[in-house]
Amino acid sequence: MTGAPPAYHLRPRRGWLNDPNGVVHWRGRWHVFFQHNPRGPWHDSIVWGHASSADLVDWTEHLVAFSPVADGPDAGGCWSGVAVVDGDRVAVAYTGVRTSAVDTTICVRYASDDALDAWSAPVVAGLPPGGVREMRDPFVFTWEGRRWALLGAWLESGPGLLLWSCDDLDSWRFERVWLTSQDPLLGPLAPADIWECPQLVEVDGSWVLLVSLWAAGVLDRVVYAVGSLCTDVDGRPELVTTSGGLVDGGSSFYAPQVLQDAPGGGPLLFGWVREDGADAAASPEAVAGCLTLPRRLGLDGGRLVSCVDPAVRTLFGPIDAIPADGALPAQAYLRVGREDAQGVILAGVSLVIEVPVGAEAWLDGEVAEVYPVDGPPRTYRDPGTQMWTLSWAGDSTDSTDSTGSTGSTELTFSPTGLMLLSVSGAAEAPEPTNV
Repeated sequence: MTGAPPAYHLRPRRGWLNDPNGVVHWRGRWHVFFQHNPRGPWHDSIVWGHASSADLVDWTEHLVAFSPVADGPDAGGCWSGVAVVDGDRVAVAYTGVRTSAVDTTICVRYASDDALDAWSAPVVAGLPPGGVREMRDPFVFTWEGRRWALLGAWLESGPGLLLWSCDDLDSWRFERVWLTSQDPLLGPLAPADIWECPQLVEVDGSWVLLVSLWAAGVLDRVVYAVGSLCTDVDGRPELVTTSGGLVDGGSSFYAPQVLQDAPGGGPLLFGWVREDGADAAASPEAVAGCLTLPRRLGLDGGRLVSCVDPAVRTLFGPIDAIPADGALPAQAYLRVGREDAQGVILAGVSLVIEVPVGAEAWLDGEVAEVYPVDGPPRTYRDPGTQMWTLSWAGDSTDSTDSTGSTGSTELTFSPTGLMLLSVSGAAEAPEPTNV
């Protein structure tokens, strides 16, 4: 059975999507690039896709930003990277694959227009240092007035992060192996062959490192470490880790990217909602993969917390009743507000998801994002699901009365068919915007 496709999660019109890349706010618009194959729903010949938005809700898909250069430093694919605001222009630094994952470069390109649609040819800014089996996914940050970068690596001894200085974006300098599995916190927390897509951002006065775990070709979970940055004897940044955990506790979240200087309050994160690629017989018009909703990051003690950016709530407005059979529409928002309840259960085709008291759930066809109050968010994709069915945890019978109300909870929706389950109802919905 074919599931309902996501309608308000960001995804291309056709083809393959994986990692979010180059997230930047520029000239009043949010720009999100992503790993993309416009030729079909499978990972091959990767280019950078591009979408932009004025409000994080209504997205416009642009033409492909840039593609591999034949016989160039990215001939085998333009893999993941980051945007850098360099004075009055935007640059991107990314992994250029020459022939395979073991033959990569650090590539830099520059935008030549404010819409970020036109890009220069790639400049090779760095090559893997000795002793590195694989290297990828540059992330650029500033510290003590200088520009630095982290890259994920597979070292002879296991996973690691490489530190580079990159004050001159066209010529990076390898500084040292920055972290390895010998770190007393990251070692047991992040077993892997490669720590992919490293992100290092300041959150509520502390520094937070995110890494995605790649082991034996399997995409595993994403973890974080909270700590403090100090300066070593050579003037380079050094991270002292103090706590850590999961960025997301679901089964379908990977390769997030975080924008540090995000207008609106708190660093902004997008992740990849994973989806297996289709077989070769699939229609090239099909779509595989989407991004998570935009999440704002914060710290609660030493724990990383996140919530959906408030702008997304403008998608939802009121209806009158809960369906008697508990079947929710393909697109829905759910918040459990009954303090005397055990929460609710959402059932798809193969997944059963618990949404505890106080939690929010954002449902979009096969995709579900759950945000508990006392744990990491959870991202799921349940292939084949057309709608999710709601029941109350601990109840053996249907608890919905004839008016559609259950305790203090109301079910509401907007003219677009999007739904909201809230403890106090919803304000009048604005004009709907279609993604």
